[in-house]
Parts: sequence; C-alpha cells; structure tokens
Amino acid sequence: MKLRYMIDCILKKGAGGLPVYEPVGVWVQGPGPGLDLEMFYRESRDPKVLERKEAANWVLNRLVEAGVVSLPEDFLDSHRRTRSPYDGAFGETVESGAYPSLESCAWAVLGTLSPKGKP
Repeated sequence: MKLRYMIDCILKKGAGGLPVYEPVGVWVQGPGPGLDLEMFYRESRDPKVLERKEAANWVLNRLVEAGVVSLPEDFLDSHRRTRSPYDGAFGETVESGAYPSLESCAWAVLGTLSPKGKP
C-alpha cells in the first residue's frame, strides 16, 4: 500500500534559548477511497502538543463538514506549505510502501520520535 506521511513539529526553546523544532506527531495519508487520513501524536501533557492534536482534529472535522469525499495526492504538501515557521513545522512528505496500514506507519514513525522509543 502506498502511503504518504509527514512529521509535525512544534517550536520550542532549545539550549541557550535558541528555537528548535521538536517532532511530536505524524500525519499519514493513504491511497483512498474516502478521507484516508489519520493524525497520530505522542502522549504528552505539554500544552503545545495538546493544542497541535486539537488543531489536527479540526482539520478532519472541517473536511467532513465540507463534504469532502476524497483527498488530492498533494494534500499533505499543501498543509506543509501553509504552516507558519513561528508555529512549528511539518517535515517533508515521505512516500512509502513499507507499511500495510496507516496505523502501522504512524506507530513506526512515532516510535522513532519518542525519546524512549515509544509513542
């Protein structure tokens, strides 16, 4: 199955107060049919991560409310281009055939983001 995914990062203060992008989630788009899109985030109590999860849920809600029945192939890229660098960043869109489902892709990618190897 051909999947596309991108990593969602929040903007945080790093060493010396310098801004850094911290990866916290992944958006995965499948080939369809329908709204073949899922957003997964690391478990966190950080308000910035919780805010990002809520914003991702609103993206899905708006699609459903608008009656969207399928997503264009460049859906992830279009969202990546609209993110303000002052709000965080989306990583480059990656295409992969290595995962059998959106969920397996998301858990594998999240596992690489978590400091302990667990989402």
